[in-house]
Amino acid sequence: MKNLRILLITIIVIVSWNPPVSAETIDTSREYKETIGRHIQFYLSNDIHLGMHDALEAFRSGHFSSSDYSVINFGIGSKPVWLALQVRNSGHGSAHRNLLFETAWLDKIDIYFLQGDQLINSYHVGDSLLFSKRPLNHRFFVAGHLFEQGETTVLIRVESPDPMVLPIYFMNTENITDRNALQGYSYGFLYGVILALIAYNFMLYIGLRSSHHLFYSIYLLSFLITNAAYTGHGYQWLWPESPQWQSWSNPVLMLTYSVSGLVFAIHFLNIKRSFPRIYRMVIGSCMIFGALLLLAILTASHEAALLISFTFVFFFSSFMIVLGVIALQAGNKFAKYFLLASISAVCGAAITAAAVWGFIPFNLFTYRAVDIGMMADAILLALALAERLNISQQEKLLAEKMAGIDSLTNLNNRRSFYKFVKPIWAMGLRNKSSTSVIMMDIDNFKLFNDNYGHALGDRVLVQLAETLQKEARTGDILARWGGEEFIIFLPETQLADAMTLADRLRKKIAAIQLTTANKKKISFTSSFGVAQTSDGNISLDELISQADQQLYYAKKRGRNCVCSELSC
Repeated sequence: MKNLRILLITIIVIVSWNPPVSAETIDTSREYKETIGRHIQFYLSNDIHLGMHDALEAFRSGHFSSSDYSVINFGIGSKPVWLALQVRNSGHGSAHRNLLFETAWLDKIDIYFLQGDQLINSYHVGDSLLFSKRPLNHRFFVAGHLFEQGETTVLIRVESPDPMVLPIYFMNTENITDRNALQGYSYGFLYGVILALIAYNFMLYIGLRSSHHLFYSIYLLSFLITNAAYTGHGYQWLWPESPQWQSWSNPVLMLTYSVSGLVFAIHFLNIKRSFPRIYRMVIGSCMIFGALLLLAILTASHEAALLISFTFVFFFSSFMIVLGVIALQAGNKFAKYFLLASISAVCGAAITAAAVWGFIPFNLFTYRAVDIGMMADAILLALALAERLNISQQEKLLAEKMAGIDSLTNLNNRRSFYKFVKPIWAMGLRNKSSTSVIMMDIDNFKLFNDNYGHALGDRVLVQLAETLQKEARTGDILARWGGEEFIIFLPETQLADAMTLADRLRKKIAAIQLTTANKKKISFTSSFGVAQTSDGNISLDELISQADQQLYYAKKRGRNCVCSELSC
């Protein structure tokens, strides 16, 4: 029984024990399309000055640990780390392969290629060196080596206060070129869209002097420069001779991007006017984080600067959504677009930040999530600004239209009458065509107001206006000239035809009946004066004056009649 118990315990121990698994050797005859983190062993030593020979001894002594992830990630503020991998060339000749580090912000990378104890080749790259010192003009770090027959040990020392994310590829030069071209197309599309939106909105700002478009352009430009620094394009294209700026560009630009986004948000959503306390809180937060970052720069605390900038990015992302929700609840008609855009950008930024910090797996999607989110954000905000511009223009046109409309009768007023008539009048003079004008007013209108009140007088004016609109021809222009007086402009109309129209209107108006408050039926009449252009030298005001003179004759004759130079 005792022996059986010992046997069972032994079996359990054997089954449950997992011996340490060493990383698999890389074979030059194979093609590795994915990152090779699981082929790499790592060593974090308390001795930050550990040299290559000591690292080699530690590797051979089994002090290196195998990685469980295809992308090795040590987060922000990690100590210098040593990596090791074994490369086997089983072929008959040498094979050239490259190590590609797809992280653009590592300060120092020391790479050693050894066969046995002999150092064959080495590279020393990183953001702490001038970009021109890189062996290959690439935004990432590339180290090529000609692997001879047999096994080669590769030791790599990486040092950086930035997030130490290490997506490492092992591939030939042709595959690197193809990969770089594919990424170039995607970034070209992204940067092209963003630059087009920046230019378009800046031109709108110049033309309309709308601060929303200016702040949106600054917001997009900040993202573009921040993304360029984050992806390595900035050091490659914009500041290749400034390693000092390269070391601080990420935290500074991240804060700049976040601040510009909040400034755009509070202007676009009218936060200052609607929610002054929230406005002051946002501005205060920006000033506090800006001061903290400046202090970190002055004290040369790179790790603190990164923590401050990353913290503010999370604050910015969260607050953009909060601002959108608050504005939406307050009835801001553009807040729904802003909220959707903010959620898209926040999700993308959160995924990328979490991947860089090591909270979630680092891969192509998580690394480029911020680009995808920002693309959606830019498009949605552009739609919001376009709708805002469209509504603003519609409101402006409506305001202009209402400024030219009589509020009681919905007819044109004098200002609007001249606006519409003047171009038609000018064309009529060029074509030497006949033009007529009808002036009319309500007979004894003052008695209506005195006997029945102004409310009934307003009903008389409304009924008269509706009758004029129904009976007027297409192309005729009507207006309330003032009080109970109205005018009709008739282009390309002979005096006889104008007289016929005026008489028809007179009869229609005389047939109108209104009911007073005491159920009494009442009617009213109107008098008309008609005039026609007699020669090309007459002005519009002179023609109106002639029609007004004929109206005076109609009143003098006894009212409820039509007068012109032909008859009265």
